[in-house]
Amino acid sequence: MAPSATKDLSMIDLELNTPWRPEIRIVGDEKTPVVVIDEPIPDAQPLIDYACQHARFAEDGGFAYPGVRTNLPAEYAKTMVPELIKVISEVYSPPANCQRHLVHQLYSLITRQPNELRSLQRVPHFDNHSPFYFATVHYLNPGEYAGTGIFRHKPTGYERIPEERYPSYMQAAEAHIKAHGLPAEKYINASDDHFELIAEIEYRPNRLIMYPGNVLHSGLIQPDRDISADPGTGRLTANLFLYFAEPARR
Repeated sequence: MAPSATKDLSMIDLELNTPWRPEIRIVGDEKTPVVVIDEPIPDAQPLIDYACQHARFAEDGGFAYPGVRTNLPAEYAKTMVPELIKVISEVYSPPANCQRHLVHQLYSLITRQPNELRSLQRVPHFDNHSPFYFATVHYLNPGEYAGTGIFRHKPTGYERIPEERYPSYMQAAEAHIKAHGLPAEKYINASDDHFELIAEIEYRPNRLIMYPGNVLHSGLIQPDRDISADPGTGRLTANLFLYFAEPARR
């Protein structure tokens, strides 16, 4: 007997607002391009509805993210990635022989209270050392929520952390902790004595931003507004992580 037909809940109908008209913001002393695309899709509501009706959020210890995450519907990456690759090629010029990898495709919600944050969640972070690893943040819910900040590390002046900078970055960070103690139990949403906020990409519903994963960044979280486990009312984002890997040298 043939199995009964069931609806594939991993798929949703998703279209693009093409052609995209990216805004390129050049950030900081290191002149890092940050891409801003408003309304990349005609309507974000199907993604919000899917998150409310079908997604199963959970904490994942493998991420520094201070909240819960779950997989996006497969149609999201299938629709978005080809256009994102075009933008990456035009703006960041990865080598033509790079192999392209979709590393993660996730919904995200901020849920941790300031006193629950681990020390690394209280400071800006980077996702990967590679110059050709990219993160996207697609703001979904209507309302006023936290945007994303790009930071400079004051002791070193670093805004990006490629592999060769990591030892000196960590040495300086450890020295700062030794002199001043662990970061305060709060979200970093402004400059402090250790990091300088050098750019803010403001939250706007159905706005997608993209930046290299080795840039120091953080959500500029306001606890009374942005912390919620409800995908219908919280700071719901769709996040893709794309890696353009150069072939190994022989």
